[in-house]
Amino acid sequence: MNKKTRELIVRFDSVVILSSVRRVYKNVELSHLLGISEATLSKYHHGITIPAYPMAERLLKTFLSDEFAKRYIGRFMNKVSWDLRRACIDPYFINYVTNYFKYKLLDKLPGFLIDKFMTLPDYSLSIASNLSISLNIPLVMPIEEDMIIGLETKSRLPTLLQKGDYVISVHAVLNKEIAEYFRYLADIHNLKYVTALTIILMDEKRVSEILKTTILSLIP
Repeated sequence: MNKKTRELIVRFDSVVILSSVRRVYKNVELSHLLGISEATLSKYHHGITIPAYPMAERLLKTFLSDEFAKRYIGRFMNKVSWDLRRACIDPYFINYVTNYFKYKLLDKLPGFLIDKFMTLPDYSLSIASNLSISLNIPLVMPIEEDMIIGLETKSRLPTLLQKGDYVISVHAVLNKEIAEYFRYLADIHNLKYVTALTIILMDEKRVSEILKTTILSLIP
């Protein structure tokens, strides 16, 4: 990707994230936080003007910082009464979480080759799909499939996963049971488990012991 394209993507992403943040923050709050006039923020939000690249980077740095992300997630979850289903069908919430994970990966794994994202067909799917499209990395839902051979039905694993693939798993909730299943997949396919991304992490110590990889979570 050339420099100009990257800068355009950053400028676009900054507006998308601003729109997501505006769902739970008042314009005046963001104005004080950023030191930018309410009028300017309103123009960004409504697409009247697009932030220049330096300003876009500033918006991303502020809104995607770990400290701000925790506050944003807390506010949004309070708004939906901590109903994860409601949160994960809200496009503004999904856009925020997707961009948070995307820029964390770009920052922590610059130039690193990832072969596949893995997820389950639950609330995690919308986040994983957005990441797959945004980073141009294939997405796999590794669920056991039935294979009919003659009159017999045998269980087989998806062929999209290949031995030695470098993978990242994406979750809405990551607990012991889910961790055990993805560790099992990694072991039988000899996958290189790069990291796991999740909104909610349950039983952090036990999950970390099972996955044996880094975990990036928004709600530990």
